[in-house]
Amino acid sequence: MILYVTYNDQPSGVYWSQVTDVVAYMNGCDGPRVRLVAFVSARGYRASRRAIHEHDATAWVLPMVPTMRRWRWNILLFALVCLWSRPSGIMARGIFATGLALRLRKWGLTRHVCYDARGAYAAEWEEYRLIDDDHVIAQFRPLERIAIHDADIRLAVSAALVHHWAERYQWEGDAVEVIPCTLGADHVDQGPERAVNEGGRVRLVYSGSTAGWQSFALLENMLAPVLRDQPMVDVLFLSRPDGNNAALQARFPGRVEVRWAPASEVAGLLAGCDMGLLLREDTVTNRVASPTKFAEYLAAGLPVLISPHIGDFSEAVRVHGLGMVIDKSGRLPHLHPTDQATSDRMRSYARQHLTKRTFDAAYRRILYTLS
Repeated sequence: MILYVTYNDQPSGVYWSQVTDVVAYMNGCDGPRVRLVAFVSARGYRASRRAIHEHDATAWVLPMVPTMRRWRWNILLFALVCLWSRPSGIMARGIFATGLALRLRKWGLTRHVCYDARGAYAAEWEEYRLIDDDHVIAQFRPLERIAIHDADIRLAVSAALVHHWAERYQWEGDAVEVIPCTLGADHVDQGPERAVNEGGRVRLVYSGSTAGWQSFALLENMLAPVLRDQPMVDVLFLSRPDGNNAALQARFPGRVEVRWAPASEVAGLLAGCDMGLLLREDTVTNRVASPTKFAEYLAAGLPVLISPHIGDFSEAVRVHGLGMVIDKSGRLPHLHPTDQATSDRMRSYARQHLTKRTFDAAYRRILYTLS
């Protein structure tokens, strides 16, 4: 058996597409059984357990020891899990899960560890201070270094992330697979037809949080002139209402819609739009990122309006004509509705390059290493 372990990742659309769907895919690869082990917050534990079991009925969902400072204390419960299941390998999502897995390998409770790296962890916590705790943040660089250097194999979401490891942590080697954030099951099976907006209107969509770290100021600076100068353009925020998107609504009444939808409905809502927005500020966090929305926009037939420095995706937009890379001015040309031929080409790219099946050989290599 192989364990796929997450630590403090809350149930969400990203969790379904990048965790439970990945476990399901690997279990279809004719290799060892892969079982999800999810350490979740004790606060709201029952709701998290129920949500995860709706997507993976066999997952083991366990309560974490409270507070980030005590993350190492979870080793005791994790050790009991390994004593019971005797895994040959552990695929660990993030540096905390990997830190625990490496300790268990040292104790002889597993033989192999894969570091599943979703981004540049130390950089993200240093740049955005996701919690205001210097003691915890100070642990990230040494923990990330250990995870990178000591794992038996690594999964990186972008080639830019592997380059970051070489620069910051002097890691060299070929025991790494680059697998971007791929389509979840809710987006893979969308039909070939895209809804067409009436009257020649153009609908831009931003899907995801509009919290500060997602660079809302950049988004607002780009959208405000477009909404002012191009009266046929509207914007949909697939986000929870907050002060940021509410202010834009107030400036452009009737032109900005804010709507929160469950993950299962997002693909259908995207299909009613013309272009997807993916703007982020220029930080290390964003330079190595692999936003899940990129694949989801393309799968819905939407070209992507993207910042010039987002992981490997900005270059893909340039090379393959998947939308527009926004220059430093943030100014957009006159926008037009997306035609069916362009929409079909976006969908085709997503199916060929951004599904889990595309990376079948990489997943099988990871499974082989962990067997």
